[in-house]
This record gives sequence, structure tokens and C-alpha cells, in this order.
Amino acid sequence: MKKIILILMAIAACYTFTACSDDEWGNGDPAMEHIYYVGFLDWGKLKNDVVFNVKQGETATIAIQFHSERVRSYNVVTYYYVGGTLVRGTDYQIVDEAGNVLQPDTNGAFSINWPQAIKGVKNVYVKALNTSVGSLNVLTFDPKQEISYTNITNSITNDYEVRSFTQNYKVTVNIKK
Repeated sequence: MKKIILILMAIAACYTFTACSDDEWGNGDPAMEHIYYVGFLDWGKLKNDVVFNVKQGETATIAIQFHSERVRSYNVVTYYYVGGTLVRGTDYQIVDEAGNVLQPDTNGAFSINWPQAIKGVKNVYVKALNTSVGSLNVLTFDPKQEISYTNITNSITNDYEVRSFTQNYKVTVNIKK
């Protein structure tokens, strides 16, 4: 019994003296200088299980968070996608905060601009129309690409790279009567 207690005390002591170090993103690594992250504000217990229930005719407000530690001279653009069996324009619309319908680019992506790469939270608005019920997903990955720990790029230019969180890339919107 004493041996078990001594082992537990040794483990506790190790945790006590172990310093919390910065991750590779925040420790000044030059390779990470222009790397940013984007994900939904609500983490859903790291399981991509955040659900928004919205009635037909109502609008779901989904917060997306942009993670940055520096102000830059350039703007950063991130993307989000919508996937599922419901049809955009028939069953739902993606709108801005004033209710104006937004159109995706030729790749099916909707964009969010982050002026000067300043961290913050912006909203995606999904307006449920009065036709069908069902579910759709809002994602920070293109639903046509394979999602893996090695393929997490949301946006990349000569100036920066934005990565999506692999455990916080999807929310579900249920449209109900």
C-alpha cells in the first residue's frame, strides 16, 4: 500500500513541477508567424456535435471564431461551406445580418473577411425557408474534400495560411416545422 501511495505522490509531484509550455503557434516560431486558425465558437465537446434547431421561416445564427495573435497590414479571408440534402435557395438561404441573400463562389464557398487579420467572432446566418424540413451542415472544410489531421487548410495565399480545427469544423442545422 505504501508503494502505491509513493507512486501516486511521485506522479503528482511530476505534474506539479511540469511547466505549461506554449504550443508551437504561440512560441514565436517563424514558421508559424502567418498561420491562423478558424473554427466555430461553440466547441461541442470536441465532437463536432453542435446542433442548431430552427423553425421554418426563422434564422439560425452560428458564430465562427478567427484566431490570430497579431495585427497585420493585410486582410485574411476564410471560407465556410454548406452541405447536406436540403437545397440552398429552395429549403434555406445563407444570408447576411440584414437578411440579404449571399451567393457562394464558384467552388461553393462563402467567405468571411477579417480586416488586418484581427482575431474575432463573426456570424453565419442560415435562414430556413417554408418548404422542407431536414438537416444541413455548415463546415469550415469543403465537404467534397477528405478531412484529416494532415489536410486542414481553410485558406492559403502567398501572405498567410488559415487552418481549420479538425474537432471543431462542423455544426448541424435542423430545420423543423
